[in-house]
Amino acid sequence: MNKFPTGIQIEFFKLLNDELSIENFEHWVYETKELEFFFEQDDYLDFISLDFKDRHIIHEMKKIVDKYLNYGEYEKRKINRILADLISKNDDFSKSLIAAYDMYCDGYEFLDNIGMGYGLTFANEFFEFKDWMNLPIDEKSRRVNAIYKGIKTEAEKVQDWFDRKKIILTGEVDEIGHYGYIDNRTIEEKKPTGYSVINLDEKKSITYNSTLPKAGQTWLQKLFGN
Repeated sequence: MNKFPTGIQIEFFKLLNDELSIENFEHWVYETKELEFFFEQDDYLDFISLDFKDRHIIHEMKKIVDKYLNYGEYEKRKINRILADLISKNDDFSKSLIAAYDMYCDGYEFLDNIGMGYGLTFANEFFEFKDWMNLPIDEKSRRVNAIYKGIKTEAEKVQDWFDRKKIILTGEVDEIGHYGYIDNRTIEEKKPTGYSVINLDEKKSITYNSTLPKAGQTWLQKLFGN
């Protein structure tokens, strides 16, 4: 089965990653006449027959188009968005920090320095997002600024691994729900550099030596209700 061209896939990934509204996606579909030529005929007829106003549209659409998409590229786009939030220190910094921990627990162990080194402590301290939101702005800034330099370094390191194909995401999921990837890093590159975390209030250093499984809902599921 041939995959969609990269440009076509990106539009689907934007929708799946909440970067594009379903209304704008539908508009793109009807404007992109060449889309028909990348489908098998029966699949295309099923696709254009979809009701884009149906609340189950994403699920129904994925049943048709999944085989045309390279989910390794989708996963890479998703992680790169998180890394960009962390590097730019934008309004989604805290959400993306916890997302990095969630993705580490979902099998992306190359995110250990961000997820374990910073995200785990953050998630434990602010288990309910409202606790973070209720902090004064200057206190939020103090906490973010205290860890930003280290996180930026680690995020840029992961971007470099992607660029040099040291890490290649496959988009495959194993029987326990962990995502797969090809790891071409050297032993030196795999060594943990962010596991020692400073508790800003108690000024204690905590070292984590093993992978900790998640229990129950992820932090993002608690936040967005998915």
